[in-house]
Amino acid sequence: MSPQLTVEYGLRWDWQPPFEDKAGNIGNFDRTIPRTGAVVYPSSSEAATLLAPEFEIAVNACPGTPNLPGPGPGLPGVPCTPFLTAKQAHLSEGLRKDYRYNFVPRVGFAYRPFGNGDTVIRAGFGMFTAPVLGAVFYSLTGTSGTDVRQFNNIGADGQPIFAWPNTHTGGSGVSIDNYGTAYFGTANAIDFKNPKMYQWNVSVDRNIGLNTGLRVSYIGEHSIQLPFAPNLNQSYYSTTFFALQPLAQRPFPYWGRIESRDSGGTGFYDALQVELNRRYRNGLTFTGAYTWAKNINDIGGPNPNSFAGETGNGRIMDSLNRSENRANDYATRRHRFISTAVYELPFGKGRKYMNHANPFVNATFGGWRISSILLLQTGPYMTPYFSNGAGDPSGTGSGFYRAQRPDRIASGNVSNQSVTQWIDRNAFVCPGRIAGSADQFNCSVGINPASDPAPIGRFGNSGIGILTGPGTVNLSMSFGKAFHITERFLAKIEGSYTNLPNHINYADPGLKITSSSFGKITSERSSEFGGHRIGQVGVRLEF
Repeated sequence: MSPQLTVEYGLRWDWQPPFEDKAGNIGNFDRTIPRTGAVVYPSSSEAATLLAPEFEIAVNACPGTPNLPGPGPGLPGVPCTPFLTAKQAHLSEGLRKDYRYNFVPRVGFAYRPFGNGDTVIRAGFGMFTAPVLGAVFYSLTGTSGTDVRQFNNIGADGQPIFAWPNTHTGGSGVSIDNYGTAYFGTANAIDFKNPKMYQWNVSVDRNIGLNTGLRVSYIGEHSIQLPFAPNLNQSYYSTTFFALQPLAQRPFPYWGRIESRDSGGTGFYDALQVELNRRYRNGLTFTGAYTWAKNINDIGGPNPNSFAGETGNGRIMDSLNRSENRANDYATRRHRFISTAVYELPFGKGRKYMNHANPFVNATFGGWRISSILLLQTGPYMTPYFSNGAGDPSGTGSGFYRAQRPDRIASGNVSNQSVTQWIDRNAFVCPGRIAGSADQFNCSVGINPASDPAPIGRFGNSGIGILTGPGTVNLSMSFGKAFHITERFLAKIEGSYTNLPNHINYADPGLKITSSSFGKITSERSSEFGGHRIGQVGVRLEF
């Protein structure tokens, strides 16, 4: 635009259609049909032959469905379940809608307010999309085309019904499962959209002399359409045992679990970054960067312990309320400093001191180089939980299949954290239990009607990312040099060490409240994140 101002802008168009399966061995679930949903499969004749009779019977497939042995008795007031080809459902052969109009603009500028190169202001805004790849598509395989055939080989007299060379008793082997037990795992939302991010940044760069530059930046991001994983057939909150609830209370009575990959999760990231860079001069170059970051999203799952991926980072606990997952991201540390440096010691041939030393002295004391990486960061955001199958306090059935969160009755922090007590154990209690009681950590509420207390009609009130784990201090260094033995032979010697001070960087404490290790640290972090010191020494001869 001018000698002081540069503007860049553009518009990108992406078409990222859903995958198709050449063999037709995929199936999807369409939730838009009330009470039954619909099973969708590819339109090819080969795909129709793959539909599993046992699967069809279990959900009372409608008459006319390929491979259906015969109509089922059905449930009172509940229609049969349609099985539709992609064409009949007006979908692509990838079994979900194909969004082709995906325009993502970018704009940015760089401005030198004083007309020289010592100060530059930069800013930018862009929209970005990320196509979901194999994991989400793979979940459609082995769904409507999968069942287990049973061929019993024991007759009424206790003797085998058949013997070699016969290999089965005859018949189809198809058994009839009870209504309400069929499992669909895992569907893709019919209107699934690829994740999209809005990203913006502002930075000021300043030359502070001595070949050194300072940059201060603000980075902001807002992500939408992020994948998460609900159970479409989760029952409503109840004080009745899930096993005793009538099938009619479920959104889709013929089904058990209907797991899905949905898009609709959100994320917000804000960060202040300060960076100092020195270009090579007088044997020294370094970079130091500090980041203060806040990353909030609602797709972490019941007990997140990593970045959320395209599969939603585990199935969410309460499929009726995704907002209860809104919390600090596990893997984004609030404070993080990292620096790298390389320094050539000023001794030896071609350097400030000992430039004319004899070959022996130069080979011994000259040409040495030191390099380092220093990492300092606060700990991850942690979530106490208890395992699926341990309790179902909400009465929704979620506790049978998903990790659950406890009740929080205090902060959970302790003033003097140690490996034996990083978390206050008494700050958490199983939902439906009394704090301080003998069964405080017995979470079996709502599981077995014959022995356990009834559900309390709600989930635990403890949130995600409410505690902070151990931080990391890691200094890794290497010492090396190169020197000529003769004109043709070059020797390189180097010793490198991870975590040179051997500082103990603790791993996360146990977070399962029903475990004896809850709140205790029993291991170190892995080597790449500050594990115990590891050193190696190498000699290399080049000619």
